[in-house]
Amino acid sequence: NSAITVEHVTFEYSHNDPVLTNVSIAIPKGSMVALVGKSGAGKSTLIDLVMGFHECTEGRIAIDGVSLSDIDIDSFRRRVGYVPQDNILFNMTIRDNLVWAKADASEEEVRSACRLANADEFIDGFRDGLDTVVGDRGVRLSGGQAQRISLARAILRKPELLILDEATSSLDSHSEQLIQKSINAIAEESTVIAIAHRLSTIARADRIYVIADGRVIEQGSYNDLVEHGGTFSRMIEAQALDDKTATVENREVVS
Repeated sequence: NSAITVEHVTFEYSHNDPVLTNVSIAIPKGSMVALVGKSGAGKSTLIDLVMGFHECTEGRIAIDGVSLSDIDIDSFRRRVGYVPQDNILFNMTIRDNLVWAKADASEEEVRSACRLANADEFIDGFRDGLDTVVGDRGVRLSGGQAQRISLARAILRKPELLILDEATSSLDSHSEQLIQKSINAIAEESTVIAIAHRLSTIARADRIYVIADGRVIEQGSYNDLVEHGGTFSRMIEAQALDDKTATVENREVVS
């Protein structure tokens, strides 16, 4: 596992228009760190910088103290698992979609990844099991099933770093709970960076960074930030209100 540090990073796509400004974040080995904030705050840009897709305008990102610009970026990326919000599944079998991440994976490695991602519960219910064809972009699966396949594929790589980019934002509560259970298990073995929309999914994060307008405005544990009564606390309250409203609306539709 690698310790990752983001040190006074500023990034701009065009001159004098910074997307990130003087951002510093510490991601210790084996920890789970969450990034939260409104859409456009700079969270995904920060992940792109950590992955080496862009170079910092100012500051640096380091892996175990070595600047990202000085390491073999392809070797680093091979040690990273990435689960996006929108699944990328191919029109092939579940097994083929999984081993795309690790061609030489054994049967036990595949099944172990499925268990850890809580995907085995529905795969075993399919007549063809792992040989079930998922359709283009996983159209034959539910959103929760497709996301758990995507998570299992990332796990199969045995990543040192797992990046979750709003991986539970569009899931039903049952699938969200299963994925959350998986994330907690994975966090015991890998370093995890989670961009979170549903704030309940990061309650167990070691540290949460709240980003607004490209700057870190709050940081701390879930409980510390809630007790602080600042931006994060207000986000929690607003999301709880939204959830209650959605529940009431669903009841009205059902009735």
